[in-house]
Amino acid sequence: MVYGKTYYPDHASEAPEHLAPALKVGATTSMQVAADLRRRILHGELVPGQRLKINEIATLCGVSHMPVRTALQELEAEGIVELHPNRGAEIRSINAEYIRNVLDVRAGIEVMLTGQTAALIDDAGVAELTALVDNFEEKATTREAATMLHANFRLHNFINRLPGNSEALRVLDRGRLLIEAIRVKYAYGGARIETIIAEHRLLLKAIANHDVKRARDIAQTHCEGARNQLLRFLKNGDW
Repeated sequence: MVYGKTYYPDHASEAPEHLAPALKVGATTSMQVAADLRRRILHGELVPGQRLKINEIATLCGVSHMPVRTALQELEAEGIVELHPNRGAEIRSINAEYIRNVLDVRAGIEVMLTGQTAALIDDAGVAELTALVDNFEEKATTREAATMLHANFRLHNFINRLPGNSEALRVLDRGRLLIEAIRVKYAYGGARIETIIAEHRLLLKAIANHDVKRARDIAQTHCEGARNQLLRFLKNGDW
């Protein structure tokens, strides 16, 4: 793949939209390289623990070393890769400890934000959240991992953004790609999808009723279920 003025990612139609957004006109070469690496990680072409050699990436993308270095620094800031002086970079390894640590931190933040949303939401917000819950259920009928992931992101992103805590959102975004890569590979599984739908409905009801404690409790259960499923995937898979 050689980058020019227009960028056509190989997997744009298959990747969840929130993880593989279309690049804006005028995107720099380093932004294009970073976007390509994200997609390759998301789709398992590049895997956790794999070394990323600057020479090889530059050749693959048809660019010089400088934009590759800049792209890797961008991915390091996102918690996706680790840079090693004089040795290039390595995609962060995923193990049970990593998943527990990342998702436990995310759960603490999401539970907090969900409770705040339950306290703050108005009728217009409830109507929008209801539409997002309905949308996830519609997309779940496709059983397509990328489609469901994006619908799920939109729903929870609405809940998480309503309190207006930009620092919390920044933490939630860190490392998201590696976690979502597992979802793309394994999807959700039929039984888990039905559980998610039921929990979304309970969460909607609690938030609409401004029941802060109930909303927090459901969010905690929801996050724990997601964490436990990913741990099972990891145990049974080949990451």
